Amino acid sequence: MKRALLLLWVLCGAASAAPYQVATRDDVFQDGPRTLTSRIYYPTTETGSPQLIGANPVFTGIQSQPDAPIANGRFPLIVISHGSGGNNSSQAWLAAALVQQGVVVVAANHPGSTTGDSIPARSAKLWLQTDDISALISAITADPHWAKAINHKAIGVIGHSKGGYSAIAIIGGRVRLTDFIRGCQQAPRSPNCQFYTRAKVDLGTLSTQQFDADYTDPRIRFAVALDPGMVPYLLPASLHQLSAPLLIVEPQRFEPDGQIPGLGGAALAKEAGQQPIHALRLPRGNHFDFTPLCQPNGRQILAEEEKDAEVLCASSNAQREWVHQQTVASILSFIHPWLPVHAENQ
Repeated sequence: MKRALLLLWVLCGAASAAPYQVATRDDVFQDGPRTLTSRIYYPTTETGSPQLIGANPVFTGIQSQPDAPIANGRFPLIVISHGSGGNNSSQAWLAAALVQQGVVVVAANHPGSTTGDSIPARSAKLWLQTDDISALISAITADPHWAKAINHKAIGVIGHSKGGYSAIAIIGGRVRLTDFIRGCQQAPRSPNCQFYTRAKVDLGTLSTQQFDADYTDPRIRFAVALDPGMVPYLLPASLHQLSAPLLIVEPQRFEPDGQIPGLGGAALAKEAGQQPIHALRLPRGNHFDFTPLCQPNGRQILAEEEKDAEVLCASSNAQREWVHQQTVASILSFIHPWLPVHAENQ
């Protein structure tokens, strides 16, 4: 990771050069009973008038040219998987930065774990979100419009929080339901458990076979986990045998007030085996700084809507923007071998 950090200033400069403009297209993919309402972020060379995409009263959006022609070339494909209660715009800030460097990004609303449809009993079926990632890769690479623009040897995944766990699971990280049940009984208010314990979800009714299964997708060449969940439950033996390199970005703390310890993802680097596990531990920031910048009245709106929701906008935009910058730079360094100019060598 030292080499990666030395490249941060170079890649920050590269990002500012922005060889491509950002375009977006909304689509819906069906995977059995799961409807994946998706947004595809992709590079274009069109220089028309951009529109504001993904903004709402709480969070800011990005500038995009909807449905513009895709740029010529073959580009890496990255699936971004949001955290519990997030959506396909939660990491739009990151998607836009990747697109500017020549990456096609797809993000979906994960049913049962997305904005307006976040149900603890469904969200506890962690494997569903991991399966969504594979389904999105299959849908994009099978679609003639996108398949011709994708470098099938440069497919990756980035996830935040619960999506961060999914990013690790899809390259071979495994957990055991018995360990999770025991852990939530011992620490019901821990970040990994409180969403389920507060709703009195009976974790014992989950399928042990599906919870404990191996969800490795061999098409994935790299993975990034932003303050991932389920860290204490990932089996070291599975981390020793990951199928692709992993980068973990961990902020200083879980919540802005610092009362809850961090999720500890950076410690997984010591479990590296056949694939490297890189870890960047930020000296600032919190778990929610991986979501978009907040609108001026965002915190007040959240406080009025739901108890404890204002934590999503409790840190300053200056700090959040710094976390975004560090995250983008570290990811661009990590995926540098797969970016368009290098991808043909993979």
